[in-house]
Amino acid sequence: MSEIKKVAIVGGRGNGLVIAQVIEDMASAGHNIAVAGFLNDHEPIGSFIGEYEVIGRPGEWKQLEAGTQIVFALLSVGKMEERSNLLSALSVPENRLATLVHPTALVGSGVSVGNGSVICSYVTCQPGSYVGNNSIVRAGANLGHDAKVADFVDIGPNCTLCGYSDVAKGAHVAPNSVVRDSVSVGEFGVLSAGSVALKNIEPRTVWMGNPARRVK
Repeated sequence: MSEIKKVAIVGGRGNGLVIAQVIEDMASAGHNIAVAGFLNDHEPIGSFIGEYEVIGRPGEWKQLEAGTQIVFALLSVGKMEERSNLLSALSVPENRLATLVHPTALVGSGVSVGNGSVICSYVTCQPGSYVGNNSIVRAGANLGHDAKVADFVDIGPNCTLCGYSDVAKGAHVAPNSVVRDSVSVGEFGVLSAGSVALKNIEPRTVWMGNPARRVK
């Protein structure tokens, strides 16, 4: 039997426990993988987040047992740029970043999922779609054919990215929203929950509604 891959989660409750559940479900499906614990700046070392121990601070990842992989759970709407800069500053090499794909996800041919990214339950990635590094695609989302998701992106539950759509670095596409085919969401842009983007969203702007209009 091959050695179990241990994954340390940088973050805390909420996103962190979502990712822990993905790891547990992968293990139940036969993958040799387990949660090593949490790296967290706020909770006391030795305390627990859910059933998982806080084993250190994020900056202490180099002190973990050799081979332990890292996944980030710090993406947060409204703070995406700040958080992506923080995570980049940790300088975790790509070969130490865990890529997690839930066993119920459907990943088509020619799909690329980057280092440190998480594909949650019942996600569909149509052929030719792409997910960059350190992004999360949440439960039930649908990435159309040739859709592109860059680094540090948060795709909310039940979103639809239509064919050839493009979501740039650090953007947030909130739950139940839709990005029309060939439409782009600019860097650190936000498409609010339940909104429909029929035209390009400019970088660092917030859009809301159906059709979506700029509100900030």
